[in-house]
Amino acid sequence: MTLKPIAALLGITLLLAACGQPARRGASQCLSALETSSTSSVVTTQSGPVAGYIDDGVYIYKGIPYGKADRFMPPVDPDPWKEVRPSRAFGPVSPHGERMGWRDDNQAFTMHWDDGFPDEDCLRVNVWTSSIKAGSKLPVMVWLHGGGFSEGSSQELICYDGTNLARDHGVVVVSLNHRLNALGYLDLSAYGAKYASSGNVGMLDIVKALEWVRDNIANFGGDPSNVTIFGQSGGGGKVSTVMAMPSAKGLFHKAIVQSGSIFNLMTPQYSRRIGAATVANLGIAPSKVDEIASVPYEKLLAAYRQAVQQVTEEARQDGTLPTNILDMIIYGQLPVVDGEVIPFQPASSEALAFSKDIPVIIGTVYNEFTPDREDPIFRPLAIRQAEDRTAAGCAPVYMYLFSWKTPVLDGSMGSPHCIEIPFVFDNVLLHRTFTGGGEDAVELGHRVSRLWTGFAKTGKPESDGFPAWEPYPKTLSIDIEPTIQ
Repeated sequence: MTLKPIAALLGITLLLAACGQPARRGASQCLSALETSSTSSVVTTQSGPVAGYIDDGVYIYKGIPYGKADRFMPPVDPDPWKEVRPSRAFGPVSPHGERMGWRDDNQAFTMHWDDGFPDEDCLRVNVWTSSIKAGSKLPVMVWLHGGGFSEGSSQELICYDGTNLARDHGVVVVSLNHRLNALGYLDLSAYGAKYASSGNVGMLDIVKALEWVRDNIANFGGDPSNVTIFGQSGGGGKVSTVMAMPSAKGLFHKAIVQSGSIFNLMTPQYSRRIGAATVANLGIAPSKVDEIASVPYEKLLAAYRQAVQQVTEEARQDGTLPTNILDMIIYGQLPVVDGEVIPFQPASSEALAFSKDIPVIIGTVYNEFTPDREDPIFRPLAIRQAEDRTAAGCAPVYMYLFSWKTPVLDGSMGSPHCIEIPFVFDNVLLHRTFTGGGEDAVELGHRVSRLWTGFAKTGKPESDGFPAWEPYPKTLSIDIEPTIQ
């Protein structure tokens, strides 16, 4: 017998052994035949019918348009269609610059990025559901991706896949792409009413996606009256910001902020400076500002980044640059408190009133970007957000600290930024380059995902294997042996 048949036989044996384990189906990641017939997966949306595919009982739809937008303009409804639209592959992602870590072998290996293909026509949603029967009323979880407000996408990490949550936990998962960096947050409002919302169109995209969920998700088996928004890092910052937007009120009912508590958005004093500096860097006369709509993206991004650096230095010199290290890092690359789309800073009493009745999970991981010591960057912000909401008499806040440490790369990362995401999505084995995929970790992923989906279902995070999670100031330390602190 040759080596190839032996290898093939060994592979089949290992696969069958893995599939035969008593662990949950989602843990074993066994492959099954796909059903791709359009007739079995057609769902009608307000814009037209779409067809996805079925993977082991999960109906999956990718790249569905939820809106369209001209550059720097608010989103509007997508153009309608009559024929069934194939929706089986991720759609375009918002253009962004070179990712930090692309050239770092360890990061590239552990994170396993997939940055897709860029196009400014990027307003797309993806849906995972176990039922397409209207009336199923499954809880809906809308994921907002990380990457600050400048990069990332709904497909950037393999663990964003919603299959296991939909199949094993009875929720509908929605993820989305929206405009980033200069395309989403370049404030040109000083150039007239036409550009009044340009500094916030990325956030308006998210609101438009939530409106799409409200209007269409029932046909995917979801309950539009039970929607949880959740996100990590920049996605957590977006969740924090959405809670301060009057236009988003009523479009979601629970929220989860993972390592993304944010308080200080840009103000027109400085966001308009960035806009003016970007226009000047492009050599465009103020009277001809409309020419910016046709500037090639790469040139626009370079001018925008240069402008952010210029205004950051100005703020440093006049003493107005934030002292918090996270605010310093993302300064200039944020939405703007413009008085209309975002009337108040997210930490203000007025903004808290918008989301007073929203139960929230808030937390961080133990090491974030500092593997040799406890998190000094995100943790104080998470605590402040929890304290502010508690003091304001808001709905319950549940605080966590994710303490489990990955064994990957000889354990050198500790409990790093993003590590909780595979556990939240019950994708520990799927993203084993990050988690190691060990049996204990996989089981912890089952339990953590039940906390998150339990919260989405009832507003109270509960899961077997965990102690009763009481509201803040109690804190759940998430590890193989969880504790209440």
